Amino acid sequence: MNKYWKRLLLWFDRSISSNQFWKPLLWVMVFCGVWIMLLLGIGLLWEGEPSQKGNSRIGVFFNILLGISNHPMESKLPHWYQLFIAFVGSTFLTQYVGSTLSNLLANRAASHRKGFLRYWFSDHILILGGSKVAVGILKSIAVDAELRKKEVVILTNQDAEELWVHIIQLLTDEERMVKLMIYHGERNMDKELENSQVDLASVIYIIGEDDEMEHDSINVDCWKRVREYRKCASDMAQCYLLLERNASTYVFYSLPGDDIQTMETTIVNELESVAQQVLIGDDKKWMYYTLDRGKIIENSDKSVHLVIVGLTQMGFAMATTAEHLCHYPNFDKNENHRTKITFIDPDAENEMKMFKSRYPGLFELSHSSYRWGSGENDKISFSPSEEYGDFLDVEWEFVKGSIIDEWVQELIKQWKRDENKILALAFCGENAEKNMAEALYLPKDFFLHVDDTNPLTDRNPLVWVYQPDNSALVDTAHEQVGRYKNLLSFGTMTGSFDSRMGKRLAAAKRINYLYHKQHMKEEYGTMANQDELDRLWHGLSYAEKMSNIYAANSIYCKFRSMGIKEGESVPESAVESLAQMEHARWNIEKLLVGFSALPKKERGDINMVINGDDMTAKETIKTMYIKKKKEKFEHKDIAPYKELPKESQEYDRALVRNLADVIKGLL
Repeated sequence: MNKYWKRLLLWFDRSISSNQFWKPLLWVMVFCGVWIMLLLGIGLLWEGEPSQKGNSRIGVFFNILLGISNHPMESKLPHWYQLFIAFVGSTFLTQYVGSTLSNLLANRAASHRKGFLRYWFSDHILILGGSKVAVGILKSIAVDAELRKKEVVILTNQDAEELWVHIIQLLTDEERMVKLMIYHGERNMDKELENSQVDLASVIYIIGEDDEMEHDSINVDCWKRVREYRKCASDMAQCYLLLERNASTYVFYSLPGDDIQTMETTIVNELESVAQQVLIGDDKKWMYYTLDRGKIIENSDKSVHLVIVGLTQMGFAMATTAEHLCHYPNFDKNENHRTKITFIDPDAENEMKMFKSRYPGLFELSHSSYRWGSGENDKISFSPSEEYGDFLDVEWEFVKGSIIDEWVQELIKQWKRDENKILALAFCGENAEKNMAEALYLPKDFFLHVDDTNPLTDRNPLVWVYQPDNSALVDTAHEQVGRYKNLLSFGTMTGSFDSRMGKRLAAAKRINYLYHKQHMKEEYGTMANQDELDRLWHGLSYAEKMSNIYAANSIYCKFRSMGIKEGESVPESAVESLAQMEHARWNIEKLLVGFSALPKKERGDINMVINGDDMTAKETIKTMYIKKKKEKFEHKDIAPYKELPKESQEYDRALVRNLADVIKGLL
């Protein structure tokens, strides 16, 4: 009964809080009418005709109520009742309705707008936090036929009314049709979570607040509390936990899978999500602006060169996302076709040391260089250790300087002239205005298009400018100034949430199913139903989930490289190249989450036994290797594809053969 009462109150409060003046006025009239009808009904209970000619009982009542006639009147109504009616008419209806009732409605309306009132919701979407990401989430909800039917509740410690005004301005008329309620409160307080019916929500976004100290810690604390409430829930909910720092994400890679049977958690790195929208190529807005521009195929002489201005969290997110995606079939033909990622920053030396110390396993196997001037003597190069081998298809460069330094601008001109490199620059500093200014500081001829008929050709470098708050200036230049057609803003507030994430999560579950079938040595027939996909997904660790998601993210790049179009099956002739590309991606993924490679000789010894016929020796070495992998985070399959045992290669082949089924219905 309580939930129906709270729903009734929600409907009432929304009505009296409306900007349409007639709704609160109508409620005042309804209240007055109820009192009048109540008193009139009591008066009509007295029998008999009125003594004054022409005065009906109703007429007498209203004469007294409105003060038209003094009382007592000649009537069957007792004098005391006439006095009471007159009192109600002269004091209650004027003073109470005019002040008390108006104040009550005004106060309740204000409490509703300020987010102090609580209502009853179920099967709703709960957003915990009021950061700028909320705008992107609402936009993604509005375009989803199922989600937009649900009530949306935001719990924030901001002023709810101000947040409402801010959000509404950024939504279109159609997007404003989303049924939104904003509560004022702390997301890591048990009482607030209980009053938000977190146990009845179907989708939960834990996003936090903007410019919040210890954002990730508070979000994780909130997530733990949500998990406790969800233990008693009856239905499954999808939970997205948003983290800002890379280090926070890595903590989850070491955790086991979720043991809560009524909640599925997906870890989302906020800045990585922004980078994925831009670089993957499955979003209609960005599909023609990919790093490879669809030009790197098996026999291509081209490779990607991504230049990132600013060794910031956003810069790191762009770099690691590109590193997950940029694996192409021509690398197998020529090892010079590595994807190159260059950082430019005045403090590049210190930031490089921190970056390398964060990913020691990666840089043991990577080509990298550090440059502080234009001369050949102003550069130090690092090569992979011979002990491990040289097989990664991504290399790194760190440039200590500013985009306005003449020697740095000369470097950029050289990079642009290199016909074998598809160049893109991403300005990822923490100051949006500075990002814009630095982009315009590029050399004069940088925006002179090689092909003016097609500014998006691979010979015209893309220039991305990080604009987290407002992108109007960059967008105006892009849309209205011809020479800036390749100048693009990204990471804006309205596009801060990756609307394609749900689709890629669905694809990741299908990839996990393919791996499961291969692990069980079962033939793949058709894709399992959703219940089976969800069941297999729920038992995975967070690291395994992310591995499948990263694999799903790379599908679109693989298809572009092999010329496979939407709806087409993977031809058998493309399987081996795709499998090698997938393994190159997997190598990077494992190195980024903290694994290291084994020396070549040790890898060879282990694989020799695994490929042999001695079952006892095979089981012994597998047991030893599993212990090494768990305790030392060393993986024998971080190696060239051709070096892998046959069973490991077959995992990659089984996956890529069925990629068409993985993305069927999701594009």
